[in-house]
Amino acid sequence: MGKALSILFGLILIALGVWGVITWRSDVVGFIKAAVVIMAIIIGLGIFVFGLSELRAGNEEPPIVELPSPPPGETGPPSA
Repeated sequence: MGKALSILFGLILIALGVWGVITWRSDVVGFIKAAVVIMAIIIGLGIFVFGLSELRAGNEEPPIVELPSPPPGETGPPSA
């Protein structure tokens, strides 16, 4: 019963959404334009901050990684 109600409720909301887009087309287009502009600003700020952090990270020396020493008794790779 719950699955059927959720499907019915979803279809009703889809129908209301389509009706709203058709009825308020100019308002919806204006909202989408504003959303695209705001998202461009937010994404641009994110990329800018990422670039600054990469510049700062580029000045640091890479960490020194020490390889583990071979166990006693082994002097190197086996000869063929």
